Amino acid sequence: MTRFWAVIDRTIELTIFVIFLGIVIVGTMQVCNRFFLNLSLSWSEELQRYGQIWIVFLGVPVAYRHCAHIGMETLTDMLSQRGRGMFFAVVDLLWIALAVALITGTIELSHFLQMQKSPGMRLPMHLVYAAIPIGSGYMIIIALRRLYCFFRHGAALDPQIRN
Repeated sequence: MTRFWAVIDRTIELTIFVIFLGIVIVGTMQVCNRFFLNLSLSWSEELQRYGQIWIVFLGVPVAYRHCAHIGMETLTDMLSQRGRGMFFAVVDLLWIALAVALITGTIELSHFLQMQKSPGMRLPMHLVYAAIPIGSGYMIIIALRRLYCFFRHGAALDPQIRN
């Protein structure tokens, strides 16, 4: 099962890399076209903006999995091992609650977006905003994996160790 999650994690990270690479390539093309050909690509800014949306909503769970989010250790340093573990379990539950709220809100929003298309690329807008429930679903998976690890191994594990 660990190998399965490793494949999922690497796939998400590779997807972020490919989107970022696409943003860099399209941005470079836009600059070169403007500078050398005095010609602007009508769709490039839109593609870069939508790529950034996908990077953010896929990148937040990756940062969460690696414990790279901003945190204050003052409170957790004062807690015992068990208290620290319980604190991080509550944080994981709060991440799940946030992800569920994002998914339900996006599903409601997608009903309005099904007929709307982006102006430059004519891309259906519900595909752009699909990054929110996909990233949130991945967030739930990570939080559940961390909670499983907490309940299986007890409070001795810090989030830096629990992946």
